[in-house]
Amino acid sequence: MALTINNISVAFGDKTILNKLSLPAITAGEMVAIIGKNGAGKSTLLRHITQYLNQYSQQILLHNKPLSLDNIGYLPQDHRISATITVVELLITTLNMGSHSLFAKANSAEKSLLLLQQMGILHLANKICTELSGGESQMVGLAQAVVNQPKVLILDEPTSALDMHNQMKLLDFVKLYAQQNQACVLMVIHDLNLAIQYSTKVAALHQGQLFDYGAPITTITPALIAAVFDVDAHVAIIDERPIVVVKSSGTIESISA
Repeated sequence: MALTINNISVAFGDKTILNKLSLPAITAGEMVAIIGKNGAGKSTLLRHITQYLNQYSQQILLHNKPLSLDNIGYLPQDHRISATITVVELLITTLNMGSHSLFAKANSAEKSLLLLQQMGILHLANKICTELSGGESQMVGLAQAVVNQPKVLILDEPTSALDMHNQMKLLDFVKLYAQQNQACVLMVIHDLNLAIQYSTKVAALHQGQLFDYGAPITTITPALIAAVFDVDAHVAIIDERPIVVVKSSGTIESISA
């Protein structure tokens, strides 16, 4: 099974955001990190995959068939939940869209609690969604995205509201989910070191086009960082893993008092 994205173009007025963008096939179990400067088209790509599928029925394919919303789990950027129900009720509702079976609802409660336990957030089960912190909303949003076991997981800056511990907890779960469910994961991420640690492939976008694609250990180089981010950086090898150390953006010369 593979997810293919071919020839996606998006423009707002006279401004081109994505220019005939294609990605190599994303195979089952892979996590692809999309990196690039603000405005490179990263979030636009994810939004068009999740919201405008009908326009791209022959360009976005899963196993050579048009990708359907039923196969997508989506965690948007800065996710907040406005429902005044508990977290477990939210997951039960998500599982039972269109179902009126009492047995299904009882089974859904068990599935929802098991998922929260697997994610390490069982303590949030009875918390009202509107009372969740930003980081808690992000974790619960991921639970909502995977509760129906989609084959394609789309994550837009999933770690942005999380501290270091919870960033790793979330990405550890996503990695395990992808492997166990043979799912394709496409995620926008700004932290290059997290991209190196967790992704199997990296897609670097620049000016609406694919600048480079490949394994993070060979793709994220000082030359790529300079070209894509306009930042001077060094890539050190620590415990056989590359670590990005930023030297300077070189854009601010002085600050007046």
